[in-house]
Amino acid sequence: LSPAAAMAAGSHAQPQLGGNPQMRVVDANHATLNFASDRLARGAYGNLDAKITFANGARVSALKAVGTHGNDIKYAATVSSSKPLRLHQKYTVTFRLGDSKPVKVFVKLFNPGEHG
Repeated sequence: LSPAAAMAAGSHAQPQLGGNPQMRVVDANHATLNFASDRLARGAYGNLDAKITFANGARVSALKAVGTHGNDIKYAATVSSSKPLRLHQKYTVTFRLGDSKPVKVFVKLFNPGEHG
């Protein structure tokens, strides 16, 4: 098997979000979004097949796998907002993972090390 085929073999066509996503503040306009899901497939250019959007227009970039949680893969992404992010505020986030239907969830912003 080629490396691309081997990676695709472990991925799901319709991955499901696992557990509750969490956000940790980095600075006034940046945060790290963490979530778990089934393994995401990779696109033609090697990027993960996922689209994450914020209702407030914040941008999401640098999505990468960072570990495992049971049978799920943990992912992290950087969130950048033109407006200051507010601690303990809930943000509406839409996850579209692979070919799954988009899922809207509320994600609360926490300090690093604070348990949510």
